[in-house]
Amino acid sequence: MPMFSKGIVLAQHKEPALSRPILRFVNPMMDNQQLDLTRLAVQNEQEAIIEVARLAQIVDERDGKPLYKVLHKALNKTDIVIADGVDDEPYVSSRLAPLLALRTEVADGIELCCRVGGCKKSAIMVYKMITDTETRIPRSIEKIKVTKIRGGYPANAGARLRQFGPGKKLVVGAGALIHLARAVYKAKKQTSAFVTVAGNCVTNPMNIEVSVGMTVMQVLERCGLTEEPTRIVCGGSMTGISVIDPDKTLVTYTTKAILAVRENKGDMHYACIGCGVCERDCPAGLNPMYIYRFVQTSYFANLEPFDAHLCIGCGTCSYICPSKLEVAANVLAAKEYALSHFDPAGEGESDE
Repeated sequence: MPMFSKGIVLAQHKEPALSRPILRFVNPMMDNQQLDLTRLAVQNEQEAIIEVARLAQIVDERDGKPLYKVLHKALNKTDIVIADGVDDEPYVSSRLAPLLALRTEVADGIELCCRVGGCKKSAIMVYKMITDTETRIPRSIEKIKVTKIRGGYPANAGARLRQFGPGKKLVVGAGALIHLARAVYKAKKQTSAFVTVAGNCVTNPMNIEVSVGMTVMQVLERCGLTEEPTRIVCGGSMTGISVIDPDKTLVTYTTKAILAVRENKGDMHYACIGCGVCERDCPAGLNPMYIYRFVQTSYFANLEPFDAHLCIGCGTCSYICPSKLEVAANVLAAKEYALSHFDPAGEGESDE
């Protein structure tokens, strides 16, 4: 098993999206959906909050889990509530921006979670390695301390949470906290998500609140395109998924970013220069450089000693490659081959 003690620390370039106000592009009919909270069949305030989260269909943008299930599991079993404002991929600021712009709603959401968890202690965590100069990260938000997390990529959630000491921790995304406050105090159902729209093709990079179910192209049209992008990605630049049809791909509760870029093909696909940077920063301890070369030359039989099956698919190798090679895609191809042809226990090639 690999040891995830290594990782690359990334400076996060999030301007100008982070410094601009959050705009709302929502469907009025969806946005005006109200909850009927007059007939809640619950025994106490804690159960009422959980039931409202269920009726409002709130989803934690961090992992796509229904918030009411998370709260039910944490009922009277929590020592600290932590608001997650960590955006640890370049360009993405869809948690931090709402955290800074809608502070009262975030604080109200934290307070509601504290009631459910039966605790009084709370904190907010954001990523430390932000290089923006126009946006100031405060030391506290509504008297709740803001802790700046360093960490490496890919994020090690366990290591980060240890900074908050021992005990049971309830971690909730900033967006989910905002929607919880709206549901409890305004009887509003969650019908929207916070999304960063950025990239060198985007006229006005910004964080926007959009209706869930809106298409990727509709979102891009609202921010404007300076030219036709060669690639559109849903998610971060390191772990996002390329969009084939932006007119049919929909925004979901967990869509954290839409990146539209135009790549200069003349700057891409240089030969591997053997710098070893991908090996140095691979969090799984692999040697992507050699794996890439074997795949490119179709020498798949030589892959076995390089443990390609241990790749975690983080995309770090491609992101940091100075030759801009598609290392990650080749390593994943090697992983698929290794899993189907080699015995992970080290007994040689399989019979398939």
